[in-house]
Amino acid sequence: MTIATKATKATPGAASMPKPRFGGILWRLSRATTPLTIGLAGKRWNPIFAVVEHVGRKSGRRYTAPIAARRTTDGFIVSLAFGAQVDWYRNLAASGGGTIRWRDHAYRVGKPVRIDVAAGRAAFHPIQRFLLRLAGVDGYVRVADVYGGDR
Repeated sequence: MTIATKATKATPGAASMPKPRFGGILWRLSRATTPLTIGLAGKRWNPIFAVVEHVGRKSGRRYTAPIAARRTTDGFIVSLAFGAQVDWYRNLAASGGGTIRWRDHAYRVGKPVRIDVAAGRAAFHPIQRFLLRLAGVDGYVRVADVYGGDR
């Protein structure tokens, strides 16, 4: 069977869904360490990681996920370190928003909007920018504040 033949037998929509960024090993490591990261993210002393709270677009269940985020005057810039196929991003986009817990405060946020790589990186601290560039992170979103948070 040729490569072209294999590509035509792929499941519908599979070509539009990119593979997880950083490959399977780091993806699995990230998923395995999420419970630990959730405990550290969103705390007053941790300005790097936040927790996004979202509702499943199919299940309707509430979920949380650690994210790398930087606060702006009217929202957050969030890196899509594992690409746009991650559930928290797809759920926020489908529901029109969610909550981000950052530095012990909850912020209601709206639908994520993709932004330019340069603008996304510029929101982060210089050391973080270096690490994001080194890791090849090329996706960023902006989520604007909406009324209703504890801040």
